[in-house]
Amino acid sequence: MKDNIQRKLRKTKSFMLRCFSVNGYLQRLIWMGCISVVIPVVLAGSAYYHFSMIKLTEQFQENNMASLRLLKDRVEGILTNIEHESLQLASGPLIRTALEKEDYATDYLLQQELLQLFQLSKNTNSIIEEMIFYDARTELVLSHYYGLARLKDFYGKRDIDAALAGDQGGHWTYLPDSGRAGYISYVRRLPVMGLGKPRGAVILQIKESALRNQLNSYSVGLEKQTLTILDADHKVLLDSSGPVRPAGVSRSALSDPVLRQIAASGERSGQYMLKGAEGKELAAFNESSMGRMYISRLPEQEMIGQLAWIKVLILLSVSVFVLVGILLTWFSSRLAYNPIQQLLRYGEHLRRNGAESPPAGNEIEYIRSSLSYLNEQAESLNSYIRRMQPDLRDRFLQRLLLSGTSWSRSTLEEGCAKYEIPLSGQFLVLVVKVENMVRKKRFLPSEGPVIVFAVKNVMSELLDQSGSLDGYIVDIDDRDSVALLRFDAELSAREIRQHVSRYAEEIHKSLERFLSFPAAVGVGRPGGLAAAAESFREAQLALQYRLFLDTEDVLFYEDMISIERNPVFIYPREKESGIVEALWHGEPERAEAELHEFSRIARSSDSYDIMMQCYHVLLSAIIQSVEDKGPGFREMLKVNLFDQLKENQTSRELHDWFIGALFPLVQEIGSEIRSKSSRLIVQRVCSYITSHPHCTPTLTECAEIVEVSPSYLSRLFKKETGTSFIEYLMNFKVQQAKQLLKDTDYTINEIAEKVGYSERNLNRAFQRFVNMSPNQFRKSLRS
Repeated sequence: MKDNIQRKLRKTKSFMLRCFSVNGYLQRLIWMGCISVVIPVVLAGSAYYHFSMIKLTEQFQENNMASLRLLKDRVEGILTNIEHESLQLASGPLIRTALEKEDYATDYLLQQELLQLFQLSKNTNSIIEEMIFYDARTELVLSHYYGLARLKDFYGKRDIDAALAGDQGGHWTYLPDSGRAGYISYVRRLPVMGLGKPRGAVILQIKESALRNQLNSYSVGLEKQTLTILDADHKVLLDSSGPVRPAGVSRSALSDPVLRQIAASGERSGQYMLKGAEGKELAAFNESSMGRMYISRLPEQEMIGQLAWIKVLILLSVSVFVLVGILLTWFSSRLAYNPIQQLLRYGEHLRRNGAESPPAGNEIEYIRSSLSYLNEQAESLNSYIRRMQPDLRDRFLQRLLLSGTSWSRSTLEEGCAKYEIPLSGQFLVLVVKVENMVRKKRFLPSEGPVIVFAVKNVMSELLDQSGSLDGYIVDIDDRDSVALLRFDAELSAREIRQHVSRYAEEIHKSLERFLSFPAAVGVGRPGGLAAAAESFREAQLALQYRLFLDTEDVLFYEDMISIERNPVFIYPREKESGIVEALWHGEPERAEAELHEFSRIARSSDSYDIMMQCYHVLLSAIIQSVEDKGPGFREMLKVNLFDQLKENQTSRELHDWFIGALFPLVQEIGSEIRSKSSRLIVQRVCSYITSHPHCTPTLTECAEIVEVSPSYLSRLFKKETGTSFIEYLMNFKVQQAKQLLKDTDYTINEIAEKVGYSERNLNRAFQRFVNMSPNQFRKSLRS
């Protein structure tokens, strides 16, 4: 056994000597070279792993909290909008009228108006799936999808009972039936400010999966990370891991050890390592102003797993360096040290046999040529690094402009020293924005980077030609071309403004002259390099003032904030009405003239926010007017008009969008509604009946008014109202008579004349709809 082992060792040693056929001292040099490579790599790798683990853990914690805040702002905005929508519906005049009106069960016009209000609200907030109004007095349920139904026949009777239970006014909950179907509901009991037993409820329902997608889109991208939202009562509203109540049972945060510890802490925000059911978890939480708690959870093992790649990389690096060290040592021994070996052998040969010609070739020359090659490669590498330096510097400046206030002093100094950026002096940011290029049909919306590239080249060339300016040109997200200009600390603000004004005017004129680009320039205020991000934000804000200063090519932020604001501004409601009326009657010239006046009045506010709000209100009024005359306008559009409105930044762009895009669309759809809408026809007939209470129009007369045949009108009326024309007319007359019987002392005959009936016909109608005569009805009111 021992002999076999020794024999194998001798064979291995013989094989190694054949592979590395050099003298003994070179063999030791080979292994010394391997060890000298491996040991530094192992030490450096271990230090790098330790440092990276600390840094990556800190970075992850920062990213985790930042993503949680973004999630809170986003989801809280969605939930608050729905709560506000519920409050508007519940406190609106239609809901209040329905709760108080005794004949609500037969008031089809009011029910239609409520359904139209639901449709408009749903179109405004597309995340809402279902809207329900329940009147406890009549036990009627009005649903956006299913229309009018009695409570006992309604598919969600258990939901209505659960909504009216308890004492909470408005709250989020999972109702029994809709919760099983994957809906989360916001319930508001009616009346809003009432006490005691509720008289009804308004319920807005949203797909839980739609809200859960919001949670998943704001995670930091780790597989096992979960995001949870608790309400003010520590009940789980949403969880990114799946449905909250798949079996129809609510889940309390107290059943989970991590959520229980966070709820019991009493703190509004924080980040801790807590012990959960499956080990330690990093938990970050942030409470909103509405009492909802947003919680991000990540198992400790998942964090460690994210850093495991560093260990693998270290092992691979050690293996590669060992292999490369062995190969380099072998090649160097065979190539670089081979001439020395030959010289030694040649000297030994001379000592033994006397003089002899030297070996062919000059091995020393080979060594020198190898050193020259290494020197050339080193110069090539230096040249490549110098070429890369501007790109790396641009990335550093981009990060500085986007998040400069969060940088520490030492990090800023380190970056400036690395990229040779002077830290002293005054720095100012200038932003160039090309206007309305897509409308000019020269570029597609996706070709923004092409425009930014061209603008950057012009700015760089003008900066190089200027002898009084020093700075850097960068782009931000392929949208904005930005110049970071540097001035001496002794230079006054007035002198800086003069230099910047000349440079900005040259940019504007050059883009207009050579590229036909209409551009505006925003300029921030000067300050230290650490305040560059603030100056960049000010330059962007200055560009917003193009909305009411579209004649100015260069806008200084300091000028914009000094503009005296109009303390009182009244929204031009009459101009809005003029625009809506002109569009409905097909008068585009009049609508355009009214829009000019509307823009002039809005511009007088001297406020970007007020102007944008005015245009949003105008767009909402136009949509509302078309919806009132013919529901379904938003379904016909298939686009989000409010998103298109936000893309316009100047007064000219907004005006062109209204005139060239919105007005023709509204006119086309309005024409279609006027000519084809069956609901509009029925509404016109109902309005005619309501406005002529003393007459008894026939089906033929009403058909002539709306210009359709009597048979077609009869079918439309049955389809839209669920009742025939005669029954609707009789019921309307009965409701009129009931009101007169209640409020006046007219005789039955006089009341019949006032509603356009004979006394005999009025008695028949009362018997059919009220199951008593008019006299009996009056006596029942006064008994």
